[in-house]
Formats: sequence, structure tokens, C-alpha cells
Amino acid sequence: MNDLEFRRRLLADPQDPSLCEEAKGDKARTRLTQEVRQQDAALLAALKVPAPGNLASRIILSQSLKDFEQRQRRRSRWHLGIAASLAFTAGALMSFLTLDRSHLGFSQYALAHVYHEYSTMTDAVDEKATLASFNSKLASYGGELTHQIGHIYYVNFCDFDGVQSLHAVMSGEKGRVTVFFIDGKTKAGEKEKAYFADGQFDGVTEQIGNHQLILIGEKGEPLEKMEQKLRKNLDWTI
Repeated sequence: MNDLEFRRRLLADPQDPSLCEEAKGDKARTRLTQEVRQQDAALLAALKVPAPGNLASRIILSQSLKDFEQRQRRRSRWHLGIAASLAFTAGALMSFLTLDRSHLGFSQYALAHVYHEYSTMTDAVDEKATLASFNSKLASYGGELTHQIGHIYYVNFCDFDGVQSLHAVMSGEKGRVTVFFIDGKTKAGEKEKAYFADGQFDGVTEQIGNHQLILIGEKGEPLEKMEQKLRKNLDWTI
């Protein structure tokens, strides 16, 4: 085998065992074989960098959020077109346009919201918010938390599918619990309380006066206890 053929085969497959025999006794070929194999080993090591934990699920759920938002935008454009062409049926259309405020819509969007912010806020942030700062924001909804029921990692306003809501992250019994307060009543005939879940989270949504309360915690979190504490200590008379 001449040098050109040897080099071509070495670059094509550095681990070809037959090349050891071809390089035997030839210092130049032996040195070249060692260099190419070292480079090949370094490249393989670089390609074996482990992926961050939950990378696959985060990618899938991030895409789910994008898909969900795109469906919402398509529905909005469709609803606007119907409203423009059938203005005389505005009363009927108004009830139809509120379908996305059902429990199914709330739960889907709430889960997507939590997943979207999981690594940067839901599971990471700790602003050590006080009861006073929590109540200063809850007052916008006419409510007050009379007693602190756990550590408050975060509290602020956020956009919840186009509606301003109060978003808090609080300590539960086993981990963090995400809490949403959203303006809006359930429609007649619907359950005022509903449970939902996926592979990682459990959730419950319940009507409290003129507001939707949504709680989301990791699997096994006793959300009923958190819900009862909130109900006991929430005053909506202010």
C-alpha cells in the first residue's frame, strides 16, 4: 500500500486494525496513525457531553406551549371573522367566544405556563416575598391573605392567556406550589372544581367568588391541604 492510499484509509477509518500492520516499521506512518487516532478519540469524547436533565421533556413542553399559543391565535382570528360577518348574533357569539375559559383551557394553559418557566423561576427563584408584598398585589383583586401559610418564593402579576393574573410560588408540604388567581367565573352547568394532572404535576382549579384559583404542585403534593389553608385565610371583603 502506498502512502497516499494509507493516508486515505486512515482518515476514512482511524480505528481500522489492518492499518497497524501497514504502519509497522514505518515511523512516519506510526506517528501519523497515533495523531489521527488521538484526534478521533477527542472528537468522540466531545460528542458524548451529557444532555441537561429533563432536556427532552422541556423541549417537548416548550413546543407544546408554542403550539397552544398558536392555536389560541388561530381561534382568535377565526372568532373575529365570525363576529364581523355575523354582528347581529353578537349575544350568541359572546358565549361561544368564552369556551377557552373552561376548566380544560385553564388547566392546559396553567401547566404550559409552569413548564415554560420551570428552570428559570418555578423551581429556582426565591425573592423571599413578604405577606405584605403578597397582599399589596392581591388587593387589586379585592382580596387579602390574613395569615402567611408558608414561605413565599415569588409573587407578581403575569399574563395568563391574555388575562392579567396574580402568579405566586409558595412552599407546600413536599415542594413548591404554583398559585394563580385569575378573574373569571365558570359557566352555568360546569363544575366549580376540577382536578388535572400529567406525568410530573398535579393540579386543581376552583372557583372562589369571582376568581379562579389554580394550584399546581409536583406529583404527590397534597394540594387539598394548601387549598384549604388558602380558603381559610383568604378574605375577599376588602
